[in-house]
Amino acid sequence: MSDDNGTHQGYEDIPATVPAVASKDYLLSQILDRLAALEEREKVREERLAVLEEENAALREEIALERAYDRRRITALETPAPPLSQKTAGDHLDKLFSEMKRQGIRQTTARDGARTLGMTTRHFGRLKPLIAADPRFIIVRDPRHRQRHLIRLAGM
Repeated sequence: MSDDNGTHQGYEDIPATVPAVASKDYLLSQILDRLAALEEREKVREERLAVLEEENAALREEIALERAYDRRRITALETPAPPLSQKTAGDHLDKLFSEMKRQGIRQTTARDGARTLGMTTRHFGRLKPLIAADPRFIIVRDPRHRQRHLIRLAGM
């Protein structure tokens, strides 16, 4: 900012003498001290980084092992049960027919049939196609339940 006569305003408060600059040796020692401190801090960070990388590698290895175990467990769970052999299925059908005849039961649900044979309803469900193919049985819909089927003896 200058006025009309070419003099600058606002600089009147600056002292005429500038203080002496510190010696070059002092400044150099200050810079070297700061550099040493920075190098020490960098060394500590590198050590922490190395420790963290080792922990990370250990965690990755642990996760890989857990994944392998999980895959093995899932594979075991997904493996279907072996199909019933014809002989075993025939034995089950014969036992169901004879028990229904002996007890005088004309029809039964899959759940009660499974109880009669001493097996789970899921296992009994694998017998349903064989029961439908057997001429001694007829599978009909339950009029009281829309999803349930009844197993009837054919000759009754």
